[in-house]
Formats: sequence, C-alpha cells, structure tokens
Amino acid sequence: MNPFRRNEHHHERNRTSTRRRFRFFSKDKNRVAGGYKAALSNPRTSRQGRRHAKQELRAMGRDRETHLPFMTKVKRALGIRSSPRQNRESNRRQERRSALL
Repeated sequence: MNPFRRNEHHHERNRTSTRRRFRFFSKDKNRVAGGYKAALSNPRTSRQGRRHAKQELRAMGRDRETHLPFMTKVKRALGIRSSPRQNRESNRRQERRSALL
C-alpha cells in the first residue's frame, strides 16, 4: 500500500462529495455584481482588486456600474474615511440627551 496513493484517493473523494453537495445551488448574478461594486467603493481594496472587479463587471455586461463618483476618488486619494453610520447615530443620541438636560 502506497501512502501517497491513499491520500490522492482521499482527495478525489472529498472533491466529488463537495461537488455533489453544492450542485443544486447557483450563484445569484446580482449578488456577485453587488460584491464587485462594493469592492470598487471600499477604501481598503487594493488597486489590483479594484481593477479585477472592474474587469469582472465589464465581462458581465455591467459597464455602467463600474463608474465611481468623483468624491469617492477624492476621499480615497486624501485618505478620508467617513465615520460608520453606527457612530453617527450614537453621537446624535448623545447630543439629544445633553440638550434635554
């Protein structure tokens, strides 16, 4: 018994069982496109990642969705990140509470 052959067989068995498990599900194209659009506007995405997202959107026939607003480009160039929504809402609550007191 060759141990390498056994591992090879084990790997093939896992691959086919995984294929069977996900065979009935397909990716929703709108969600995939949404992920690529999010990658374009995410400031933490690398240039290479943004380039790949643009190429994939264009390959999907969604050329118009690869456009980024000018302000997004400016913020990215200056390193400005907007505060998360949760922080803005909590700040508003604190301001309201202090105004009532």
